[in-house]
Amino acid sequence: MSLAGLGWVAKSLTAAAELGLADHLDGSPMTAEELAKQTGTHPETLEALLRILSTIGVFGRDDAGVYRNTALSDQLRDGHPQSMRHYVMLSGGLYADTFSAVTHTLRTGESAFRHLHGTRIYEYLEQHPAEADLYDKAMADLARPVAAALADAYDFAAVRSVLDIGGNSGELLKGLLTAHPHLTGTCLDRPDVCARAAAELATSPRKYLAERLTYQPGDFLEAVPADADLYTVKNVLHNWNREHSVVILGRIREAMERAGAGRPVDERPRLLVIEPLVETDVDWIRVLFQMVVCEDGTRGRTDEVQRAQITEAGLEVLDTLRLSTGHTVHICAAAH
Repeated sequence: MSLAGLGWVAKSLTAAAELGLADHLDGSPMTAEELAKQTGTHPETLEALLRILSTIGVFGRDDAGVYRNTALSDQLRDGHPQSMRHYVMLSGGLYADTFSAVTHTLRTGESAFRHLHGTRIYEYLEQHPAEADLYDKAMADLARPVAAALADAYDFAAVRSVLDIGGNSGELLKGLLTAHPHLTGTCLDRPDVCARAAAELATSPRKYLAERLTYQPGDFLEAVPADADLYTVKNVLHNWNREHSVVILGRIREAMERAGAGRPVDERPRLLVIEPLVETDVDWIRVLFQMVVCEDGTRGRTDEVQRAQITEAGLEVLDTLRLSTGHTVHICAAAH
């Protein structure tokens, strides 16, 4: 019964994120009744939700029935430097709703998302602006800690320009450019994503980065710009099947070859392929997610499979890094 009810817990967590409960409790512990007045909710129902979440460490509750934030609920705040609020809303919303059709994937091996919506997730988002905005913010939540870890782990001294392929709102680049002021960055993504990201950056507290961060609309299945010292592709390939992954890597390799023409070998562009790989049994949760939500034929990748895709695309792995976030970074060059 407890396992079967985990979906209810996830939906409760999603509701807490949607209502902004952690922001209301930031510095102001309250009873459920007081919090209900602040959020326009039903006191008894809110009490039940808070009780559920407090039992698993999301929110704290004292003997007087006063609720406060914990280290977990702090990450549901918009202003937290490692906020996961929007990812929780995406995971417990669109993603969880897609899992209602997991049996279709189990019976056919096909994407449940396509079965439900008749298209891939990216085309769906283009037609649903509100969900696309949430998706952008959720991807920023996921990219923020990776940017901090990569900024420390990789040597950017010889790099001047970085192009992030499928970089969404540019959160990875924002982190790298903040940590390394000598860098400039370009984020390649769909036109609608770039338009939203550029508008958001122009009015954000980090609008000063607009001098060094640009957005390039494009289709990385067709072509990648050839004007960077370093290329990055993070959490992108696992959303595509093997065939498309090799095409994406091949387009990047073509851009690297054009950008590196005439340069000494040790000064030619590098590519960082940044992915969480399948390493333990727990990682199969993510594998099933990719089968259900991503395009037909998408599967989890082990290190061996990832390297094989890289080689098939005409690249060679020079070295690897392990980030504190659990991501593996394959440092690649165009094969010669």
